[in-house]
Amino acid sequence: MTILIINNYYKETNLKKVYQVSQALRKAGKSKHEIWRFSEINEKSIKNDIEAIILSGSAAHLQNPDQASMYSAEIEIIRKVKIPILGICFGHQLIGNAFGSQVHTLPKPIRRFISVKIIEPNEIFSSWKKGSEFTLCESHQDCLTNVPEGFVPLAESESCQIEAMKHRRRPIYGVQAHVERATNEHPDGIKILENFISKVIAKS
Repeated sequence: MTILIINNYYKETNLKKVYQVSQALRKAGKSKHEIWRFSEINEKSIKNDIEAIILSGSAAHLQNPDQASMYSAEIEIIRKVKIPILGICFGHQLIGNAFGSQVHTLPKPIRRFISVKIIEPNEIFSSWKKGSEFTLCESHQDCLTNVPEGFVPLAESESCQIEAMKHRRRPIYGVQAHVERATNEHPDGIKILENFISKVIAKS
């Protein structure tokens, strides 16, 4: 079984960024995965050996109708597939968009490690308790305006009220931070990926 990473970067110059997801999965103990471009996928292309999907970041903005329309096939996959999904940054926003949430632009982009606080304990944050804080890498200027219907908020930060969320019935998770950009000094992102692998994928 393998994890599918959907590359949402529409510019080829950003390939190194999606490879960071691949490298982080290896650090988290999952070496078997594939990378597909968002423009190459549809519901029928999700093979039976795909055990989970990770949605990468992107330079696209969902407030831009032309850019948002490029991801219509991926949005349908998010809505329909039953396997676990983890959305990272733009992938998190794409999940919100798929279920009716809006996206807004912050006054300034966030490009740094920040403290994230857990609102609701759950599988991907099982290494921490409610109210605990940990450090993740942020690189974005867009945020979800509201939690979509059927989801619960999991974490918040000073820069983004909806730092993480989970679907109430399906194994769908979104995190605004770039968990794949964890460092030796700030390793918490890898722990989140480890939890997604061991406590979500393994039990689905």
